[in-house]
Amino acid sequence: MDPIAKTAWYCCGARAADARSERPVCGDDLAERFMDGEGQSVFQRFAVRKFRAPNVSNATRHRIIDDLLRERLRAQPDLPVVLLGAGFDTRAFRLTGGRWLELDQPAVIALKEEKLPAAQAPNPLQRVPIDFARDSLADKLAPWAGTPGAVVVMEGVSMYLEPDALRATASTLQRLLPGHTLVCDMIDATFVRRYSGPLRRAIRELGGEFAAPQDDPAGLVASLGYRKAAEWSVVGRSVELGALQMPRWLLSTLMRSLRDGYRVYRFEAAPH
Repeated sequence: MDPIAKTAWYCCGARAADARSERPVCGDDLAERFMDGEGQSVFQRFAVRKFRAPNVSNATRHRIIDDLLRERLRAQPDLPVVLLGAGFDTRAFRLTGGRWLELDQPAVIALKEEKLPAAQAPNPLQRVPIDFARDSLADKLAPWAGTPGAVVVMEGVSMYLEPDALRATASTLQRLLPGHTLVCDMIDATFVRRYSGPLRRAIRELGGEFAAPQDDPAGLVASLGYRKAAEWSVVGRSVELGALQMPRWLLSTLMRSLRDGYRVYRFEAAPH
């Protein structure tokens, strides 16, 4: 499996561990299906005390996006949802409504079909394998070209994209999916420097290579033709849910860089 694709097992393992906990944050009961021998081997290095906060934050990030999509789906049951870099996402099975398109590396898509076939999804689901280093995103999205009002989810993806790659992705999405909503999580350079060192080192051991962190990643996305419409602190939400124990006054004063540096954003593509 591609080194970056292996990180999908880390994210899936964090959700599976959350689902087994006494007070699940996300409650993805299907995540466990993908944690086979190789998946467990990958996650084992993260199932230690020093990674508890990142693991909880991973589940909280997923919960934030779940809640956002649930709200959209209540208003529009046939909402088109594109999961770009879907990993072992199970939302097409867990959420009510939506027309779903999942794109990821061929090995990820093949394993998903083995463990949780698209044909068994209660909602319309199409899976498309893509080699992000070689294949054209525009070609893969062509059957969906012109679909209005789609929600594009890029979860756990932006930190691997250099600005030029992010710019090319945004251009393709804006050209093919008019008026789409972009949902993504982003980490700024201060958060990376102060809090992400051990986790990043562990992911690099899997072969994943991060892009250079940005001081203002949301500003970069806004410069590519998007309007920032909403944002949620991943760490702040973890504290609200009781998954991370920290005084709120501390998070809003001395630890603001922890609160503000890791966020989920909702961007609206500027009309053309």
